[in-house]
This record gives sequence, structure tokens and C-alpha cells, in this order.
Amino acid sequence: MKKTLAAVAVLGAFASSAFAADVTLYGRLDTGLLMDDWSSTTVGDVKTEGTDWGMQSGNTTTSRIGVKGSEEISDGLTVGFVLETKISGDTGAAFGDGFDRESTVWMKTNYGTLWAGKISSIWSDGGSNGFWGNYVPFTTGNAVGVGTNFMVAGGRVANRLSYRSPTFAGFTVYADYAFGDEENENRTTSDRPLGLGLNYANGGFGAGLAFQYVNEDTGTEPGDPEDQFTVGLGMSYDFGVAKVLFAGNYYQNANSVGTVLDGTSDGMLDLTGASKTTFDELKGYAVSLGAQIPAWGGQWEVGVAYTDGQDDADQGTFEFTGYNGAVMYSYPLSKRTNVYAGAGYTKVDADGNGFDKAEYESTTAMLGLVHKF
Repeated sequence: MKKTLAAVAVLGAFASSAFAADVTLYGRLDTGLLMDDWSSTTVGDVKTEGTDWGMQSGNTTTSRIGVKGSEEISDGLTVGFVLETKISGDTGAAFGDGFDRESTVWMKTNYGTLWAGKISSIWSDGGSNGFWGNYVPFTTGNAVGVGTNFMVAGGRVANRLSYRSPTFAGFTVYADYAFGDEENENRTTSDRPLGLGLNYANGGFGAGLAFQYVNEDTGTEPGDPEDQFTVGLGMSYDFGVAKVLFAGNYYQNANSVGTVLDGTSDGMLDLTGASKTTFDELKGYAVSLGAQIPAWGGQWEVGVAYTDGQDDADQGTFEFTGYNGAVMYSYPLSKRTNVYAGAGYTKVDADGNGFDKAEYESTTAMLGLVHKF
């Protein structure tokens, strides 16, 4: 819904341009109840467990608010912008990190569309130019389905150029490159990811392939850091009675793997006390399989995922595995509002030099409502 005056009121900085361009204030709120029965065992064989429940924002999709606009300069040339930030529907917190989800200016011509600013990777399930979401049953951050969080994908980074070609015979080409952080743009002291992708759509069939290379910050760790390489593959087919989704991810020399391993106790695997808790040479793969099934006026979403990886460094051995299964039902109350309920189970574990096992296990259930505007 067009809300030019509201956009001007919220973001006064755009007052001078709001009448020259088509400006839209948009967003969504996902708020519900979440129950998580979990246990975590550290490498020191210290086990903690509990059952947490309460109100949660973003169970199925990140709550957000944004403003976007565009202006047609001439035939074949349109320019625009996107500013989007995460919000917390349960507490009202917003703009904690500014426009942390996207901050871009873009230009569309007969030769494609180019974005510049902070934007997600092309192999992601969010942002203006990501196409990974076409092939995964549960988006990143879904409270019951963590298949996407088992994988290595490009996140949101600043100073990125992202390109999407026009579609020819069902094929669309994607590319992106990030110059690095603000203080070290295009220098060896900053991570500089490069991505190339190809997506195909024809009727009910879709397929996507993406490669990502990260020229890593030379200050990541002593010595020469290993540059990261990732391959992502996705396929889908809509049979009418159900849409089947498949995604695969292979990574080499990764520093983290989704929410499984991030080098801190915030990941699913708590490696506190291990001889090595930061990584530069993680190698492995992850796969997910799911379906979206229309039923009773709404939609079932089901999925399973598996990951298997190891630390490929010379100093020591480290291996981990994980699997997840989830189901969710969503029913639309209107074109902009739906209610949902879901449940999922996740387990990941690891073995390595100096410890027998670290483990994380969780059973989750949720119920809530999403409203989009």
C-alpha cells in the first residue's frame, strides 16, 4: 500500500524526494509463542538443559520495516532505493544497527539491474537480489526448520555491487562483489566476497546454481588464511498438489557453518574449552529436501536437512554432523495476514582432538501470526 506521507513522517530525510518519486513504506510483523526444549553438552562434558517458552518475534520470517522508492528517468532507465531494518514485534525495538537488512540504491536498464550498498548475497533467501529462497522449505531463522542454517551462504555485507541480468529463455544471470569493510575497502585486510549465479525457470520447474569465493582478510589469523569457496545448487518442481524443493551446499575453507558453528558459544555446538574454537578450514556439505503442500485453504510446509563436515586444518581432527526435521501449517486470514503453527526437531554433534563429544539437541513448537503491510 502506497504511504508517501507516512514514509516522509518516519524518514524526514526523504521529504525533498518523496514527491518526485514513487515512495512506499512497507514491512511485516511476525509475533507468536515459542517453546524450545533443549540440551547442550560442551566439550568438557558439562550438560545444560531447559525448556524455554514465551513470546517471540520472527518465528517464521524476520519482522521488519522499510521504505523503498523508484523513479523512471527515461525509457529503459529507472532508479530507486531500498532502506530496510529489523524490528522486534515483541519488544518494539528497532533501528539497533540502522538499516541493517538492506541499504541500497539501484538502477534498472535494458541490460539488467544493478544494486549498490549493503545487500544480501545472490545465494541467500533474503534481500532484493537473492534466489536461494526458491529452493528451501524453511527460510533462514525459522524457529522449527533450520535446514538453511546448516549451510554456508553469503550474508548481508556493506559496499557490495549486485547485478541481475534480464531473463532470456528462462535463464537469469547473477553476479556480486563486495569491496570489504569501510576502513579497508578493496584491501587485503578485509574480506572480499565474489559470487556468480545462474537461475532457470520454466513452468513448474526451477533450478539454480551459484559459486561464491571469499578473498579473506589476511589478519584473520596468524599465517595465510585460506580463501573460502562455496557451491550452492537448488531445484524445484511444482506438481500442483505439491511443490518439491531441494537444495545442496558444498563448502571449503569456511570460517563458520550457519548456526551450527560460528566459533563462539552462540552456535548450536558449544566448543568452550576445546583446544581450537576458531576455524579457517571447515570443509563439508549440507542438503535439504522439502515440500509445500496446499491444503484446507492454507499450506503445509515440511522438510528435512542433513549436514556433515570437518575441520580440514593440519593441526588436529574435528568432525561434526547434524540433522533436522520440521513441519508447519500456515493459513491466510487475508491477503496480508496469516496464522501459523509448527514443530521441529534438531540434533548436531561433534568429535575432535582433545574431547569426546559436544552435542546440541532441541525440540521446538510455535504458534503465531504474521501481518504484512
